[in-house]
Amino acid sequence: IDLSWAPDSEADVAGYFVYRREGDAGWERVSPAEPVVGPAFHDAHVQVGHTYIYAVSAVDQGRHEGARSAEAQETVPNP
Repeated sequence: IDLSWAPDSEADVAGYFVYRREGDAGWERVSPAEPVVGPAFHDAHVQVGHTYIYAVSAVDQGRHEGARSAEAQETVPNP
């Protein structure tokens, strides 16, 4: 699943953390330990037929994490 979002306009944004969940399960961070630099992320760890919900949060230079974005949902199609 390829995700993209509008970049945060704050001057001190270091990057973003990407979170994923399925159904009512809890959120898990799927991006690396270091913030994702660009406003895009590829989630290669998905399963066919599953529906995933994503949210993104901005991280500043001091490693302070902002609130999560609105949720986006995507289903991996069957081939």
